[in-house]
Amino acid sequence: MSEAVAECFGRAAAGYDQHATLQRRAAERLLQQARPAAQWLDLGTGTGYVARGLPAQQVLALDLALPMLQQAQCLGTPNPVCGDITALPVQASSVDGIAANLSLQWCRPLSETLPKLAKVIRPGGQLLATLPLAHTFPELQPLAQQGVLACNRFADEAGLSQVLSQSGWAEWQLTPFTEVVHFADVRTLLAHFKATGAHHSAQRQAGLRGRAWWRRLNDHLNQHRQAQGIPLTWQLVLVEATR
Repeated sequence: MSEAVAECFGRAAAGYDQHATLQRRAAERLLQQARPAAQWLDLGTGTGYVARGLPAQQVLALDLALPMLQQAQCLGTPNPVCGDITALPVQASSVDGIAANLSLQWCRPLSETLPKLAKVIRPGGQLLATLPLAHTFPELQPLAQQGVLACNRFADEAGLSQVLSQSGWAEWQLTPFTEVVHFADVRTLLAHFKATGAHHSAQRQAGLRGRAWWRRLNDHLNQHRQAQGIPLTWQLVLVEATR
């Protein structure tokens, strides 16, 4: 994971939970499948929502952004560890479970990260991860194609399954699901983008921003407006894997 990603999430730390509706929904799906164990490792813990809910005697809450860990510690998250998912500061075969709620998409290529996770988990240990899938943000795709807004590209189910098959995991199951978050206005939607890390990629097109850019963005997104607000659709997958 890059320093730019860490800086992005570090800046978002103070207001992160205000925009974390999607993260909490995905976290609840992940936590429902978590088996009790002696030690869990929560990757990309953010403000520690998943870490505080894991059924474990001990949880290591790892994040690359120190401000996020400071927020997590204030909220009562135990054992905060500042570290990079791609260079884990833990020994081989040392944890019983690994949780990663909407964090592994930042580890590119994923084909290099998943084998590292398999090495630090004990035989029979459980990996639970949620990730965005291809075709996430259909409302934004026309803007991305026109170069108005940058959107990250995510793996599809077939590609993810192939990576898992080559990464040292004995069994795995992929469960796709969809979450729609509604926003009162475009500004609030973009704040969600910024707080969840999508702002990291959008910054590349800062030069395009201005009144015309803002008007075009508003006109397009308001075409999708529903009674609940402007929708943003996440196509997600829950990965359950066993070492």
